[in-house]
Amino acid sequence: MRGPRGLRDSVMMLVQGLSIRRRGVERWRYRGLLALPVVFALAACATDSNGNTVFSSPQEPKTVNVPTATVTPEAVAAAATPSSSNFGVTVVGQKVAQFRNDFEKLKANTETRSAQLDTIRAQTVTNVEAYHALVGGIRSRLQMGSTPGNPELLAQWNQAQTQLTQIDSDVQTLDKLSAQVSADAATSAYLLDSIRASYSLSGALEEDHRQLRILEDEVDQNAIVIDRALQGLNDEINRQQQYVTNERTSLVALAADINAGQSYGMAMRRAAPARDMAPASAPQQGFGERRPLVVIRFDKPDVAYEPALYQALSRALERRPDAVFDLVAVSPDGGSAAPAKQRADAVLKSMTGMGLPSDRVSESAMASATAKTPEVHIYVR
Repeated sequence: MRGPRGLRDSVMMLVQGLSIRRRGVERWRYRGLLALPVVFALAACATDSNGNTVFSSPQEPKTVNVPTATVTPEAVAAAATPSSSNFGVTVVGQKVAQFRNDFEKLKANTETRSAQLDTIRAQTVTNVEAYHALVGGIRSRLQMGSTPGNPELLAQWNQAQTQLTQIDSDVQTLDKLSAQVSADAATSAYLLDSIRASYSLSGALEEDHRQLRILEDEVDQNAIVIDRALQGLNDEINRQQQYVTNERTSLVALAADINAGQSYGMAMRRAAPARDMAPASAPQQGFGERRPLVVIRFDKPDVAYEPALYQALSRALERRPDAVFDLVAVSPDGGSAAPAKQRADAVLKSMTGMGLPSDRVSESAMASATAKTPEVHIYVR
C-alpha cells in the first residue's frame, strides 16, 4: 500500500501525461474533466491512525421533492384564447352585456310569477275547502229536515256566498297574473330575436359569439317555462270560472231550500218536460190590474234578487206545473226604456239558468208613473 505522497505523485504524472497530448482549448477541457474523478477520489479517501489510506464508500444521493404545476385543459384554452383587452369592448360585446342584464330581469320575473301562482293556488284550495264544508253542512241539515228560513242555515249560506266570492276574486287574480306572464312571453320572444340577429353584426370576437350562444340557450329554455306557465294559467282560469258559475246557480237553489226548510230544488227541472207544450202566447195586456208574482227594483248597482226569484218560481211551478210567465221591463214615465230592458234580459238569463225553459217566458215592456228606477215584473198565467 503506497503512502499519501506516492499516490499524489502517481496522479500528477498521469495528469501531466495527458495534458501533453492535448493542445489548445480541447486540452484544457479534457484536463478539467479528467481531474473531476481524481478530486472525488481524494475526497472519498482518508488516512487511518497508522498512516494508511482508507477509501470510504460513496453516500447515497439525497432525493429532493420538487413541486410540479398542474396544467388543466381550461388553462390551456384560456392561454390559447386571445385577450380582448388589446381591442377594447366590441359592439357585440356591449350587446351581450345588455342582453345578459335583460335576461336576468326576465328570469327573476319568471321565478316571481311562479311563486305567486303557488300562493294563489294554495289560497284557492283553502277557500274551496271552506266553501264545501259550509254547503255540505247546510245540505245535511236540510236532508234531516229543518224549519223554514232557519237563521242558522241562512248565516251559513251567507258565509258560503262570501267564500264563493273569494274564490271568484282568486280567479280575477289569476287573470291578472296571466296578463303579466303574457307580457313576459312577449319580452322573451323579442330578446331571443335580438340575440339571433346579433350574430350577423361585424367586428365581433369569437368570445362574443360564444357568449351569444350561451345566452340563446338560456333564453330558449326559460321561454319554455313561460309558455307552460301561461298555458296552465289559462286552463285553470277557464276551469275556475266554470266552477264559480255552477256554484252560484247551486247557491240560488240552496237558498230556496233553506227558505222552505227542505230540499225541493228539482221543482223547475220536473217542469222541463212541459217545453213540449205550445210556446207562451203574446203577453196579456192590462198588467196594472194583475198582481205580479215578483217585483225586482234595481235601485242600486248590485241587487241580490236570485234567491227570492228562485223560491217564487219553484212554488208557482209546484202549484201549476204547466205555468207560463210574463217578464215585463218597467221603466219610469219619460225615461229611457233601455236600462229596464237590460235588467229584464239579465233576469231572463237567471230564470233559464235555474232550469226554466225559455219558451215558457214571454217578454214585454211598459212605462209606469209610479216607477222611480228600472223595474222587472214577473206574472204567472
